[in-house]
Amino acid sequence: MSKTQSFYQSILQNSTLVVKVSGKICDNQQSIENVIGDIKELLSTISKLKVVLVFGFGRQLDHYMKNVHQIEPKKVNGRRITSQDDIEAAKKISGQILIDIFSLSSRYNIRNFPIPISKKDFIAAKKRDVVDGIDFGQVGDVVSVDALEIQKLFKEHDMIIMPSLVLDKNTADVLNVNADTIATELAVNLSASKLIFISDVPYIKDLNGERISSVDENVAKKLFDEKIISDGMVVKVENSLKALNQGVQKIHIISGEIKNALLTELETEEGIGTVFQKQSLDY
Repeated sequence: MSKTQSFYQSILQNSTLVVKVSGKICDNQQSIENVIGDIKELLSTISKLKVVLVFGFGRQLDHYMKNVHQIEPKKVNGRRITSQDDIEAAKKISGQILIDIFSLSSRYNIRNFPIPISKKDFIAAKKRDVVDGIDFGQVGDVVSVDALEIQKLFKEHDMIIMPSLVLDKNTADVLNVNADTIATELAVNLSASKLIFISDVPYIKDLNGERISSVDENVAKKLFDEKIISDGMVVKVENSLKALNQGVQKIHIISGEIKNALLTELETEEGIGTVFQKQSLDY
């Protein structure tokens, strides 16, 4: 017997969702409205649901650095090497996106709280050490997350919006942390029921280009071995497996370019993207 929409809604009652939205989705008005509209619907129909929305800005930063500074982005395994010029540009870009999402969410009457930069009370980070001879520059690694401080905001707000910029816990310098990683750390520490990665990638595909609807650790290893997972998807899959092994029940990869994708993924049995869970039902 197929499960109903009300069944899936009941599962999400009194839970937390962490939603990470890519820079490409933030850069398209229709796509970001798709996401915020779906979040509004979830908040309106599911009792005591809380949402943390983390946004990326990689696309915008790449474009800015190429056009303003004529500098090509440098990345290692999908992770950006961040210069001080990158940080200065990131502060401008991140601020603009935050304002746009806050404005859009307010139009949807979502009680939301925008955080321009994650202070040390919320997320503690330190500058990344040199790894295998690679200096990542002003890149941070998360040291800890104060879940209680973040949860206090949910007393009066239903959604928290935050970028992937964090203050160094020692120097208070601005550090760039991979947005997928920030979202993962938040999901784990807030005991989120779901972590959702929303980008222009609708799902993970097999060698024939077909959708893989469900992935577990063994399937993920096979996908790595077959080189199906590469580039920026590597970070998403690594973080998905980390979240899964640290208590997040399900991690979803969906496209923000598809109308009602978030609702379809969370409230129907067939879904629309790829879900990471302890036991794969696919592949």
